[in-house]
Amino acid sequence: MKLCCLAGTWAVLLSVGIGSVGIGSVGVGSVGVAVAVAAELPSLESAGLARGQFSSMRMLLEKTFLNIDVALIDVRVGKRVQAEFSKLASGQTYSEALEAQLAGAALRADEAVIQLEFLRDVSLERWVDGVRHSLEKAQRAGLISTELQRRVSAGLPQWFQALEADGFQRGDRLFYDLRPAVLRSVVVTRAGQVRVDRTDKGEDIPRVVLASYFAPGTDYRRPLLKSLLAPAAGRR
Repeated sequence: MKLCCLAGTWAVLLSVGIGSVGIGSVGVGSVGVAVAVAAELPSLESAGLARGQFSSMRMLLEKTFLNIDVALIDVRVGKRVQAEFSKLASGQTYSEALEAQLAGAALRADEAVIQLEFLRDVSLERWVDGVRHSLEKAQRAGLISTELQRRVSAGLPQWFQALEADGFQRGDRLFYDLRPAVLRSVVVTRAGQVRVDRTDKGEDIPRVVLASYFAPGTDYRRPLLKSLLAPAAGRR
C-alpha cells in the first residue's frame, strides 16, 4: 500500500482511503484548533455503535516497498449496517462479488466511527495528497460528484491548517464520527491535546468519507472488508 494514498483521505478521505477528512465549506462547519479536550472525544466504544461479529473492521496501512507501518485504521458501524453485513457475509468466503456487496452496505452507513492511529510522522502535504487520491477514485466510481470532489480537495489545506507545521506525529489519532447528515472530524495528539475539532453538516458529507475508504481501487476497501470475515473481527 502506498503512503501517498494515506487518507484517513479520511483514504485516510477518507482520509477518509474517505484511503480520511474534515469537510469545511461543503457544509456548515465549526473548528477548534489546538485546544485542550473540552467535549467528549469520538470513540469506537460509543454507546450507539454495534458490538460483536460484523460490527468492526481493522487494517494496518503500510508503505510496502520499505515495509514501514504508517497507520492503524479501525472502523466500527451502527447496528443497521452490522445487520446488513451479517446477512451478506455469514457463512460466506471472501470474493470480489461479496466485496462489492459489503462495500455497498458500508457506503450506506448512517452511524460509524473511523479512527486512524499514526504509527509514524506524516506531513500534512503528504496526507492531503492521499486524501485527494482517494477522492479521485470515489469520483471515478460515481460515488461523489466532480464538483464535490474538487471542493473538498481544494479546502483540505485550510480545514487542517493547524497541522501545517508539524503534520501528524507518531501516536496522533484522527477520528471521523459519522451521523446522519453530520460529520465530526477530530485530531488528537498522543498527549491528549485536540488540534482540530470541526463539525460539518450536509446530506452528502458522511458519504464523502465513506466513499474515500470503500470506493473500488482504494488501499482501504479490500483489507477493511476482508477483516469482517476474520475470526476475531467485531469481537473487541
